[in-house]
Amino acid sequence: MIAVQLSALYAGIFAVVGVMLPYWPVWLASRGLTPDQIGVIAGAAIWSKVIINPAVGHLADGLGRVRPLMFWIATLALTLYTVLSQLTSFWAILAVAVLATGLHGSLNPLTEAVTIRAVRNQGVDYGRARLWGSLAFIAVSMGLGPLLDRWGAAPVVWVIVGLLACVALTTLGLPDSPPETKAEPGGMRRLLTERGFLLFLGAGGLIQAGHATYYAFGSIRWLDAGLDGRTIGLLWAEGVVAEVFLFLYGKKVLARVPPLALMGLGALSGMIRWPLMALTADPWVMALTQILHAGTFGAAHLGAMYHLAKTIQPDLSGRAQALYSAICMGAIVGAAITLTGPLYARLGAGSYVIDGVWSALGGAFVVILVLVTRRERPPVIRVPGHGT
Repeated sequence: MIAVQLSALYAGIFAVVGVMLPYWPVWLASRGLTPDQIGVIAGAAIWSKVIINPAVGHLADGLGRVRPLMFWIATLALTLYTVLSQLTSFWAILAVAVLATGLHGSLNPLTEAVTIRAVRNQGVDYGRARLWGSLAFIAVSMGLGPLLDRWGAAPVVWVIVGLLACVALTTLGLPDSPPETKAEPGGMRRLLTERGFLLFLGAGGLIQAGHATYYAFGSIRWLDAGLDGRTIGLLWAEGVVAEVFLFLYGKKVLARVPPLALMGLGALSGMIRWPLMALTADPWVMALTQILHAGTFGAAHLGAMYHLAKTIQPDLSGRAQALYSAICMGAIVGAAITLTGPLYARLGAGSYVIDGVWSALGGAFVVILVLVTRRERPPVIRVPGHGT
């Protein structure tokens, strides 16, 4: 039952992403915002993870009760999106949108923490739960297009509100954390002084930073190369489908491949994928490179989640997930995307070569982490004096 509830939660959370990624800028433009203003809002939303996610993760571990926290976060987020529907001023939209997107973004690491606990204690297959998020992303991102063709951008914010309402209701069915998992103070500091954990963050962040040009300018690059919208949509969908297949068989893969080896495979995939995308935009070559999304994102993320499950004590899982989201997916990826703007303006598709460099550096961090782990064989990371 828990696996079904988690699958539904992932579907709801990533369905919102399926609206936000392709259509949120369209809604912002419909409010009269300029491209520069839209860029500021999008960038601020990414950087908000650096502050909001650790704060929420710390609160979750401190309370020892994740379910009510997730419910109220989803409820507050949908309330803020409702407020956004009435705003037209840039500064008002910026203030409310950053908080709304930041709160929605904090639901993912909380869900990951609950899922990893279920993996550890109940044998839940992480990949099969997570794949429903990817499927929901595909369904919503492709299905919303015809609606916008007919009604314009106005429904975007209301679709987000409806989906967040579904997320809030889904959280009510989750099992809550037992009181004995309530965290002791000092966990965040303990994690940030642990060499192995810092190496893990460097590896995960750099591998994901390899997607910077793809996320920011992938469609623009393909349009400039003469690909039509239908082909571009199919290429994006193909990448997510490849990731879904990995998640579907992830448990079987992990029975044979250690988590850090999966992260290394993600780095290697990036070292192949991104230079190829710098060289050509031929649709048949792109169709082949999109399969590598199963490595650059899928394998790297799956390996990261199972590495955390093996090395982090349950009462630190909320903060560990929050730090992974804030530092890897927030600070590091945000910095790479920010850097990609001037790089793409100067190098064009050549900026994909820099993404290959990020992947290679991420792979180097993985190798160092493997060597450190083998030499030290560290125990599960704990707060000193607690749980021993």
